[in-house]
Amino acid sequence: MLRRLLLLMVWTACGWLGRPSGATAEEKVDYLKQIKPLLAERCVACHGSLKQKGGLRLDTAALTIRGGKNGPAIRPGDPMGSLLLERVTATEEAERMPPEGEPLTAEQIATIRRWIEQKAPAPADETPEADPRDHWAFLPRTRPAIPKLNHPDWAKNPIDAFIGQMHEKRGLTPQVEAPRELLVRRLYLDLLGVPPNLEEWKAIQADTRPDWYERLVDRLLEDPRHGERWARHWMDIWRYSDWWGLGDQHRNSQKHIWHWRDWIIESLNADLSYAEMVRLMLAADEIAPNDLGKLRATGFLARNFFLFNRQPWMEETVEHVSKALLGLTMNCVKCHDHKYDPFPQEDFYRMRAFFEPLQTRLEMLPGETDFARNGIPRVYDGMPQEPTYRFERGEEKKPDKSKVIPPGVPDILAFKPLHIQEIRLPIEAVQPERRAWVIENHRQVARQQVATAEANLAKLPQTASGRDRQLAELAVQLARLEQQRTDAIAAAMQATWAKLDAGKTPPAELVQAERAKIEAIVKLERQIAVSKARRAVIEVESRIDKLPADKKSSLDAELTKAKTALQNAEKAVDTPIPANATYTPFEGARWTATRFRHSGSDDPKMPFPAISTGRRTALADWMTDPRHPLTARVAVNHLWNRHFGTPLVATVFEFGRKGSPPTHPELLDWLASEFVDSGWSMKHIHRLIVTSATYRLSSSQANREANIAKDPDNRWWWRRNPIRVESQVVRDMLLALGGTLDTTIGGPPVLAAQQANSTRRSIYFFHSNNERNLFLTTFDEATVNECYRREQSIVPQQALALT
Repeated sequence: MLRRLLLLMVWTACGWLGRPSGATAEEKVDYLKQIKPLLAERCVACHGSLKQKGGLRLDTAALTIRGGKNGPAIRPGDPMGSLLLERVTATEEAERMPPEGEPLTAEQIATIRRWIEQKAPAPADETPEADPRDHWAFLPRTRPAIPKLNHPDWAKNPIDAFIGQMHEKRGLTPQVEAPRELLVRRLYLDLLGVPPNLEEWKAIQADTRPDWYERLVDRLLEDPRHGERWARHWMDIWRYSDWWGLGDQHRNSQKHIWHWRDWIIESLNADLSYAEMVRLMLAADEIAPNDLGKLRATGFLARNFFLFNRQPWMEETVEHVSKALLGLTMNCVKCHDHKYDPFPQEDFYRMRAFFEPLQTRLEMLPGETDFARNGIPRVYDGMPQEPTYRFERGEEKKPDKSKVIPPGVPDILAFKPLHIQEIRLPIEAVQPERRAWVIENHRQVARQQVATAEANLAKLPQTASGRDRQLAELAVQLARLEQQRTDAIAAAMQATWAKLDAGKTPPAELVQAERAKIEAIVKLERQIAVSKARRAVIEVESRIDKLPADKKSSLDAELTKAKTALQNAEKAVDTPIPANATYTPFEGARWTATRFRHSGSDDPKMPFPAISTGRRTALADWMTDPRHPLTARVAVNHLWNRHFGTPLVATVFEFGRKGSPPTHPELLDWLASEFVDSGWSMKHIHRLIVTSATYRLSSSQANREANIAKDPDNRWWWRRNPIRVESQVVRDMLLALGGTLDTTIGGPPVLAAQQANSTRRSIYFFHSNNERNLFLTTFDEATVNECYRREQSIVPQQALALT
């Protein structure tokens, strides 16, 4: 009785039992339109087929009336005796439902109350929510039979059979094929991203062979511009971004990440299997640790680097690996169990554990010793012992350290055992300075410095001052000493490796080479210091020579300081060399510093361990297993979307129960099966799509009034949907039509300051959170944080930009 009285008081406080203005008790509540959607949005995540907290389900009226452990949730005709109303109107936050988000509004509560007053009418045949395990995306993929059409002449390949089946079921007549000039333009823009030039167009017009179209498709798929066109699509999905930070401080992504972009282009042109691309992006450092060409692929993970805080790095990695490759929103379970899919909170941290050891580094390239100028960015397991903990409610300051979370995949997708085996890496991956070109790089630099110094001395005019000649001679002496030091360090490093390989020297003493070699290096370094100090003295004296007599004394203190430094350097030459003296070996790779402990200083350098955890290889093998229900479906959906402008599954990164079901589920599964059976060949799927009758349809609506009435949104593909080309294609077309487009493939990005006068393809423009080309952003450029599907806008600024 007391509970009813309190409930009555709450309703009264809401304003005449919570009834909104104008509503009357006699107004009939439509359960399917007003009650069921509200419960589905706010309640069924915890009280449906996925979870039944308190034994309660609210996904049908009958189940709501039946209730759970605490009895019926509603009592038809008795709102004050209904537990559901009591909980949604509770004033105590711990008691009020739903527990997350805003409370129900007074109007929503009033609607529920009126529905109960009206004895909770609902359809007798209402169906409960389906078991999450039966969701289409989690079920094993099978190859559907190709439908037989009543009018098979229209179809050119199996894609058309699936599309045509829907036409026949819905009484739709497909539009005619587009004329040749439109098909050619469509193909060029779709497969190459630029229109045909005049000579190409004339040759196509002159081709009267019946298979001219198929021949053109094959030629365009082999054109190297194809890789550039489709690389930009995948770069959207895989979140390509050049580095950015504050000023020159590197805070996000990686320097020289463009190597990953070039790898994507090359892989697409070579038709490298999609499965292999995924495997290399996730684990090339374990699969091919000595292949710099393949190591470029791990830019996919290195791109997620964040200087100051490890948590965003890990969280974004889990989120976007899951969205891009699996079509799953695993980020939803960072703080709590997924509200729609069968993923408990721990699944987020099980996925995170695959990536927990990650660190990034730059590999030295042949011919380049300066990592600021070039290097291969890549990932490696730098912290193999780092534990993964579940964060309470996702708060990083509240780790549950009672349990270390091991790597693992969601139970509903555990179709095979996950075999994680540590991988012993080759010595060059652990000690990259052993790579043949590292020592040669340094020797080449030293030789070049000597040659340059000698050439400068030889070119010195006879009229040069004594000081200038002294400096030029010192430059030669210094370059020759640096060359001797380089050779000495190389000899010492090679001697150390020989001992290590023979098992005579423990790895901890890597830099402790033979005593005589160390002493030789130290002596050379002391002689170099003397030459540098002597050069400093001469430089000061040269400046004094140029001053008026009454100003010369102004540099006395600086000259005295320089001479003292020279004297100290000369004395050090003969000083005994300490027994613990050592030297710094040449770098073959450089760790990308982090600042997780303190924002003002770098963390201790991460070593290059000899063992990699093997976690990411296991993840990659699971993800690319032909039996995986999601990987191939997600990939072909992206391919379809880029060709047609509309995907088969509208929610391209959400294949779970919160997402949209496929419009053509059989076609999706047939394409995914064909993709896998073809060896995950993207060119095979491209060829199937663009040679289909569906792709070749005219976009006109003329003479199809009946179709328009039945399917005004063209959901069933009776015509071609016009597609707005992306920002890069807009710019590249302008340059191509003007005959000025630079067709050079690959290389460093065009920096922002150079872009206005550049004629390179837009894919090569420097693209980061801080620096995005203004012209491209005007035409819906990809954002760097997330762009699984491009926006399409029409705004006045676009016309101005074209003008």
